[in-house]
Amino acid sequence: MPMPEYVSLNGEIVRADAARVCVLTPALLYSFGVYESVRVERGVAFHLDDHLRRLAGSAALIELELPAPPEVIGSWVQPLLAHSGVTHCLLRILALGPTPGNGPVCALWPQEPPHYPPVLYEQGVELITVEGVRYLPQAKSLNTLLNFLARREASRRGAHEALLHQGDRITEGASSNFFVVQEGRVLTAPVEMVLPGVTRALVLRLARQASILIEERPPLLSARAMWQEAFITSTSRKVLPVTRLDGQPVGDGRVGPFTRRLMDIFATYDRQYLASHSEK
Repeated sequence: MPMPEYVSLNGEIVRADAARVCVLTPALLYSFGVYESVRVERGVAFHLDDHLRRLAGSAALIELELPAPPEVIGSWVQPLLAHSGVTHCLLRILALGPTPGNGPVCALWPQEPPHYPPVLYEQGVELITVEGVRYLPQAKSLNTLLNFLARREASRRGAHEALLHQGDRITEGASSNFFVVQEGRVLTAPVEMVLPGVTRALVLRLARQASILIEERPPLLSARAMWQEAFITSTSRKVLPVTRLDGQPVGDGRVGPFTRRLMDIFATYDRQYLASHSEK
């Protein structure tokens, strides 16, 4: 990713090449930090409040003091976007633990958002499975080595994403939440086993409003022959169909009706949210 021109450090906008963090930060050796990635479109930070609540929740789980309350951190966003002249980006929010003589640091910067071609949504993507589970999965912490290695393995094998599993139980994607359709209902691992994705929560809420049956229990690898469909969700991907897993088709290998319906429902909600908040 190209380097951003400006970064906000505890609310102060500085040039990115002048933004410095002490090498003694415990984030470097112990991964003592938390982060968020927020989609910005047309100048609107999508569900920023939910991301900030999760940032605060992640920080509380590892007993990391933030440099400011979440609502104050949120107030730093629009000045940074305006100063950078950015209306479409992936906004990174990074909170690091204190170093000797210095308090905690929260850095914000815009970066180029990932691009997912329309063909991926039309034909679906392939995933692989990787054994492993994140430490404190409900915290979006900097302890992401497992995620990095799993995604690197997926890239090596020509897959889009890696699924993490404990034995027979699938928990989540390396950078996404995972869902399957089985026996006419949507299954996904319960929130206490996974990172509680902002998009995950929205999809579950919208699905229930549309009278789609939801069951929060981990999909089982041993039951994959029963899967009719699968999809993943994330901030940047929104709702992305999965049609192959470990080289084998999921269901009939095509994007199914449940997934298409949820893609349409989420797309409608997304358009309405951006339109209403753009007006504000």
